[in-house]
Amino acid sequence: MDQDILLWINRHSSPWLDELFFRSHLMGTLPFCAALVVAVAGWHLRRHEPRPAAVWVVLGLSTYVVQVTLKAIVDRGRPELWDRLVLTGSSSFPSGHAVAGATFYPLLAWSLSRFAPRWRVLWWVLGIGLGFFVGFGRLYLGVHWPSDVLAGWAIGAGQTIMGLTWLARRERMTVPAPDEGPSGEEVST
Repeated sequence: MDQDILLWINRHSSPWLDELFFRSHLMGTLPFCAALVVAVAGWHLRRHEPRPAAVWVVLGLSTYVVQVTLKAIVDRGRPELWDRLVLTGSSSFPSGHAVAGATFYPLLAWSLSRFAPRWRVLWWVLGIGLGFFVGFGRLYLGVHWPSDVLAGWAIGAGQTIMGLTWLARRERMTVPAPDEGPSGEEVST
């Protein structure tokens, strides 16, 4: 089934889609994603938000370590169904680009939502859409099997959910209860 899906996608290829999905390839590369992690973590630090910055750094590292480790363990070959537009070197499972796309772009949507909550829905649509775009690009370019991309999306989404859940718990713990003052002491009424 993986092969049938890839061949169906390839039958719909065109020069302008080649260009478009080459861009998706760039958006999931290690240099691009590392720069994104450093930039957004730095932005959170400048805003005196150390926990969101830490989540960006931890997820940046885990995204790399998890996909490299799984690639070494599974060691699945890449599709060889047509001449590819991009060269790849490591094994296929999971798609590191899909892991990165499902981690960093929704996480970026979350960060932007904190900064500009009025546009929250737009940020989330863009963040999830970009994660999908990066992963689907791996199929269009013929460098991953669909199951590689699905696994990458699941891993990326899972670790992002865990990171944001951890953050939400920490932020709830530091917010004073309604009957407490800023130092956590009870306020007399």
